[in-house]
Amino acid sequence: MWMLVAILLGVLIASLVTGGVFRWHPEWAWMRPKRACMMCEVPRRGLDVVPILGDARSLWRCRACRAVLPWQYPAIELVIVGLTVFHVWRYQSGVWIPDEATELLFAWLARDILFTVALLLVFVYDLKYTLILPVYAIPSAIIAFALNLALGVPLSSLALGMAMLFLFFLLQHALSGGRLLGAGDVTMGLVLGAMLGFVDGIVAVMLAYILGAIVGVVLVATKWCGLHDRVPFGTFLAVAGFILLVWGDILTKIL
Repeated sequence: MWMLVAILLGVLIASLVTGGVFRWHPEWAWMRPKRACMMCEVPRRGLDVVPILGDARSLWRCRACRAVLPWQYPAIELVIVGLTVFHVWRYQSGVWIPDEATELLFAWLARDILFTVALLLVFVYDLKYTLILPVYAIPSAIIAFALNLALGVPLSSLALGMAMLFLFFLLQHALSGGRLLGAGDVTMGLVLGAMLGFVDGIVAVMLAYILGAIVGVVLVATKWCGLHDRVPFGTFLAVAGFILLVWGDILTKIL
C-alpha cells in the first residue's frame, strides 16, 4: 500500500515540477502555458499532462505538430518518482533516517523529499544551462532554514553553515573573477548550509570537489571536453548535497 502511495506522490510532485524546469530560462520564458509544446506552442491537455503516462500515450510526440517531445521530461519525472519512493521506503523501513528524526517522521520525510526536489532542479538546470537561478536557490535556502529550525535542528549549526559556505564560495568567486565559481554557485552555499547544517555542509562541499575532480579527469581523458572547458559545479554540489542528506550521519562518523 505504501508503495502505491509513494508512486502517486511522486507522480504528483513530478507533475508540479517538470512543467517549469527548463522554461524558467529566458529562452522559453515567453511561452505560456508551461505545458505547451516547445515547437508549436499548442498546450497539452487531458491525460497527456500526466507525468510519464502522458508521454507514453502520445508516443512521445506532440499531438498537434508531431514533434518529438524532449526526453528530459520523462527522464526527470521517472527520477522524481524513483527518489520519492526511495525516501518513503527509508522512513517506512527505518533505514538511513537522521538521528534527530525520533518523532514527527512524516515531517522529516516531507523535508527530505522537498530538499531532494530542490537539489534535482539545481542539478538539471545547471547541467542544461550551466546556470543556477536565484529564483531556485534563494527560496530553497529560506524554506530549508525554516523547516530545519521547526524540526529542532540547532540554529547555530544552520546559521554557521550558511555563513561559512556562502563566504567560502564568495571568496573563490571574487578571487577568480568568476572563473572558478559562478554567482549561482555562491548561492548554493546558502542552500547547502540551510539544508545540511555546518558539519554536513562542509563534508558535502568536500565531496563535491572530489566528485568534480574525478569526473573532470574522466571527461578530459575521454576527450569529451578540454582542459579549459567549464564543467557545471552546481551539479556536483547537488549530488553531494543529496548524498549527505541521506547518508550524512554515516559519512560524518567515518570522517
